[in-house]
Amino acid sequence: MASGLYQAIVRSVAGKFSSYIVQFLFLVVYARIFTPEQFGLLASIQVFVLFFQLLSNMGIGPAIINEEKFSTNQRDGVFTVTVLLGISFSLIFYLSSQYFTLIYKDLNVSNLIPVVSLSILFSTLTIVPLTSFNKDARFITIAKIEATSEIMSFFVVYSLYKLNFGVIALAARNLSFSSIKFFLLWYLSYKTTLGRCNFGREIQHFLKIGKFAGYQFAFNVINYFSRNLDTILIAKYFGAASLGVYDKAYQLMRYPLQLTTFAMTPAIQPTLTKFRNDKKTIIKEHNKLTQRLSFLSVLISAFIFFNSQSIVLILFGPQWISVAPLIEIFSFMIPIQSVLSTSGAFFQVMNRPDLLFVTGVISAIFNVIAIVIGIYLGDLSLLAKMLCVSFAINFIQCYFILFRWCFNENHRDFYIRLLKSLLFSLSLAAIYHIISECFVLENNSIYFSLTINLSIAVLVLFAFKKQVKKLLY
Repeated sequence: MASGLYQAIVRSVAGKFSSYIVQFLFLVVYARIFTPEQFGLLASIQVFVLFFQLLSNMGIGPAIINEEKFSTNQRDGVFTVTVLLGISFSLIFYLSSQYFTLIYKDLNVSNLIPVVSLSILFSTLTIVPLTSFNKDARFITIAKIEATSEIMSFFVVYSLYKLNFGVIALAARNLSFSSIKFFLLWYLSYKTTLGRCNFGREIQHFLKIGKFAGYQFAFNVINYFSRNLDTILIAKYFGAASLGVYDKAYQLMRYPLQLTTFAMTPAIQPTLTKFRNDKKTIIKEHNKLTQRLSFLSVLISAFIFFNSQSIVLILFGPQWISVAPLIEIFSFMIPIQSVLSTSGAFFQVMNRPDLLFVTGVISAIFNVIAIVIGIYLGDLSLLAKMLCVSFAINFIQCYFILFRWCFNENHRDFYIRLLKSLLFSLSLAAIYHIISECFVLENNSIYFSLTINLSIAVLVLFAFKKQVKKLLY
């Protein structure tokens, strides 16, 4: 079973890595042709798009994966429900555009509404075709589709940019990406176990997954507000430029998570659901996975902390240099989020979405308190620090609930593994920093300095490879 899990994780990580590399390269290009104000303007409205996408999703994907058998009629019935949801929420979002001007009095977002409304529709239509690939653990195929969609959408964005469409060109990226991704997933899904979905009349089949999807949906709603309230309030009280800087810093912090945790998570539920009766084995695999994640994420976090300015200047250019101080703060959040983000998949594996919802409510309370304090004091750096504290608290409460009421086991082994991993990775980070300081020269270019630092990090890992293998295996 363990080999099956890690084979699925390897496929997922390999697929996501290739997809994220393509996305990241285009992000670097976009950061150079669009301004922080334009990114902030889109981010101010995109936060509401995410909410409507969440409403239309309703936890359908994980609920389908949770079912051992799912017939053609059930598949088509659920797909029809997603079509109706997509059309409804796209229309509601478009008709609600007047309320966005009340929230953001100083921002002109009306010309973005028609473009982003359609992206909600295609994002919703993608749910069932994407789930058919996830259920079969065909992550490499998903990555190829996402990479292709990203490349094709870039040509759309760049063409509109050259035609002087301004921020509308940037908004068109989400629409073109989601629409191309849907058509490719739908067309190729005939090769999956679920097969290619079509319209079906028997929409009552949605009720079969209703209970599981309901808790998942409730968790997603709570999680959305606790994770995105900062974006809404920054846009309202600090303006588009500040939001552009904050959003870019948060986005850069999330890329290491996307290359590690977010890439692994899709493989956990489909693989381990088959073994949910073997609780001890699932706990063992959980503890090993989180130990490896914590070790890797601490090293990534340390590297970003010590090289934040070079990373920002190389990737985004000097117009984004104010992102660097926020990146240093957010780097402390990477190890916490890296481990914490896998917990939801294990609640799903154990068929306890109700406990996942409870942890989501508690997390939301602490996150909202942190955001409100940061916004009230008018300091983005303080807001970032408060969020780090709230995520640390939520880490403790989430794993207490997971082990106490979901696994029904003591979490001593879990924390011992994390502590060993943390101490070892911090030792390596300290060795790396001491050595890298010896190579600091004022006349070095940022490209040369980052290359030297990256080489030192690799050499330190190589020098301690035996100890790394002993810890992780």
